[in-house]
Amino acid sequence: MRKTRKIIPGARLAFGIILGCIVGYLTSNTEVWFILGISIGAALEYGNKKATTKQ
Repeated sequence: MRKTRKIIPGARLAFGIILGCIVGYLTSNTEVWFILGISIGAALEYGNKKATTKQ
């Protein structure tokens, strides 16, 4: 039996937003990277939900 880690719902989305803000700040292009961070976080959340429904 495989052990799974419990991750708080929305944590991956928050990770994407934080990552987007940091990269945006470093590149002085916060507007674009904030939106990309939301997109990346949403994709991670969707992938996580899809993977858990297969098991």
